Amino acid sequence: MVNELNHPKISVVIPAWNAAKYLAATLQSVADQCLENVEIILIDGGSTDDTLSIARSFDGLAISILSEPDRGQLDALQKGLKLASGDIVLWLNADDVVMPGSFLVVLEQFKDSSVDFVFSDDVAFNEETGGFYYGPSIKGLNDLDHLLFYRQLYSECVYWRRSITTFLEDEYFDLRVYTDYAFFLRLRWGRKGRWVSKRLGAFRIRTGQASEAFSTKKKDEYIRIKKQHCEHIGMPFIQYMITKIVYMPWFVLRQRIRPQIMRGIRRAFRFFSGDKGRVREANFFFENWLLPINSRTPRNAV
Repeated sequence: MVNELNHPKISVVIPAWNAAKYLAATLQSVADQCLENVEIILIDGGSTDDTLSIARSFDGLAISILSEPDRGQLDALQKGLKLASGDIVLWLNADDVVMPGSFLVVLEQFKDSSVDFVFSDDVAFNEETGGFYYGPSIKGLNDLDHLLFYRQLYSECVYWRRSITTFLEDEYFDLRVYTDYAFFLRLRWGRKGRWVSKRLGAFRIRTGQASEAFSTKKKDEYIRIKKQHCEHIGMPFIQYMITKIVYMPWFVLRQRIRPQIMRGIRRAFRFFSGDKGRVREANFFFENWLLPINSRTPRNAV
């Protein structure tokens, strides 16, 4: 354990509902950051499995638990944010994990007082199949990229100063697929973000996720969020459409073509090198970092 109580406090807010299968791995990934001055706020929506018992029995972390019915993920998240006391905040879903060494990387970036939030590209993994995938690069993602085109910030890869936390109105509580899009679009608007090359978090691919269970809601939610945000910032929707047309070539060049070229270069390098780096990272992740599905006993942090 790194005893550095003088570093800014980190609050990790975890909305959870029937997450017993994965929660220990999520908590373990926080414990293994080996930092003091970290709090976990778990907001449980009334789980009927062992979610609460796992959280209560997990050693080595300061975990506060609120268990009561909620109106969805956003409601649970915002309850947790109101309880957070840290300087830096992370929204971590109950089945995702923090990647090794992420907290130290993030704290280093926040030494610059002008930085409001820190973000990175993500990793997706499927524990049951052994799949380990790098998500697309969002380096340079700005406000207009985020609003005009679906270029997402990943909740497990975004840390922000608690002082800039923005709460969405109750009318957003019925969101089921694009909760993160609505939340971060509002949070980051007009703020200074900093992208880091280290992938800070990993998203778990599994059956029954919201994007799968509520797939028919995707288009309606996506359009609605954009319209509501335009109203919030005072941008007429016709202005939104015109701006999107004018801005598109610049977006495509920066966020489509450039990442594809870089991805192609990396793929060529991996092909000729035998992809050893990716294989090593995946092996370490599954064998040494990720606590197995259905684990109940935490691994001692070192």
